[in-house]
Amino acid sequence: MEFETEDINKKQSSSLLSRKLLKLYLITGIFSFGYNFVTTAEYVNFRQIMRSIGFTSSTEISIILMSSLFALCLGTIIGGTISDSLRTKYGHRAPLILLGGSVSSALFLLIPLVTQLANNLNIKFGFLMLLFVLAHIFIGIAFAPWLALVSDLFKKEERTGAGVTINVLSAAGAAIAVLIFSKLIDSGLSWIIWIIIGLTFGISVIITVMLMPKRNPDYEPKGQARDILRIPAIIWKHGGKPWILLLLTSSLWAFSSHLVETGIVDSLIERFNLSDTKASLTSNILMGVYIVVLLIPIILMINRIGKVKASVLASIFYGIFCIMLSTMSQFKSIYYIIIIGGLGNIMLSTLQIALPADIAPKGREASFMGVFFVFGSITKPFATLIQGIVLEGNEKSISLSNFGGYPWIFLIAGICCLSSIILLFFVLKVKKLELKNKEEITTSV
Repeated sequence: MEFETEDINKKQSSSLLSRKLLKLYLITGIFSFGYNFVTTAEYVNFRQIMRSIGFTSSTEISIILMSSLFALCLGTIIGGTISDSLRTKYGHRAPLILLGGSVSSALFLLIPLVTQLANNLNIKFGFLMLLFVLAHIFIGIAFAPWLALVSDLFKKEERTGAGVTINVLSAAGAAIAVLIFSKLIDSGLSWIIWIIIGLTFGISVIITVMLMPKRNPDYEPKGQARDILRIPAIIWKHGGKPWILLLLTSSLWAFSSHLVETGIVDSLIERFNLSDTKASLTSNILMGVYIVVLLIPIILMINRIGKVKASVLASIFYGIFCIMLSTMSQFKSIYYIIIIGGLGNIMLSTLQIALPADIAPKGREASFMGVFFVFGSITKPFATLIQGIVLEGNEKSISLSNFGGYPWIFLIAGICCLSSIILLFFVLKVKKLELKNKEEITTSV
């Protein structure tokens, strides 16, 4: 048994490091590098950018962000459904990735024209709303077919590596974007940000489409474009109970991680009177270092125990991380807490891509993975709303002794993440029953 284990590890390691596989990982991940320039501007710098062009109303800014998010979800469902039913000489994924990515990039390039030429704030608001909604619909149209590449291009044991590569390139894109955007905002040149976003995202899309394999599946389309109107029925019919449970799991994961991602730096600043730079270095940057160190062991572990069991572990690690954040009373605690955070973060973010790719029904990969993404994204506005209510007037609260403040934000995040374990155990139970039934049918035949 020991020799068999060593052989398996060697095969997995060689698979992870093969030149062809690494090339496919990079081709798939480059899209996420450019896409994270978009998310960084909208999640990290958006309010500062909007204020620099005259918008002081938090409500108006929130309306644009929420409308963009719902537009992204709509576009993802449209793109996923059409991509699964599409057959062209350029394959069934590349045309929509190119269409959605190039149109959205062009729309971002128009944003500086609106902000520079229009003087009336109401006119600016109307044009910006239109541009952002359209841009995010087209991003969604590209996003779902791109997500499906994880299922299309990689074998089951290779998808963990694909998920890790996507997350590493996403983090690299976000880090570079933060540095550039902060400098431009401080220099009063925030309008240039949208030009950088349009060009970077557009180039990443073009590179992805040029280098990706362009082929059609060897079977007839199992869906049609009009299936967009029947998504819930299709998910239930072809995904069954495991997919419903996974969609709910996705919502809990996204709710929990959004509370942490948008709150960890500010919580250190408010609770322990740190500078923005020190808070970022000791949380996000240090976590990134731990993630890099843990990459290969995590890939091997996930492939060894299976993605559903690994998801249970990821929920446990991330849940413990959240609870430790809520109970920390001294700043120096962050140096060991963040180790657990790095482990939980990379597992969770990897499995959010690799797990649905494994379970998505053949022929409906883009639509199912698109819906998985939608269920995660749709919870984020509600997480932001709850965060605002719980924090109101209690930003500097250090402990859980009184309700409110960041300790309670992280406690809620931890409870949500740990709750997903119950759903994942049901997924395991259903999958075991399905496997048992298949074995019984095979035996009887």
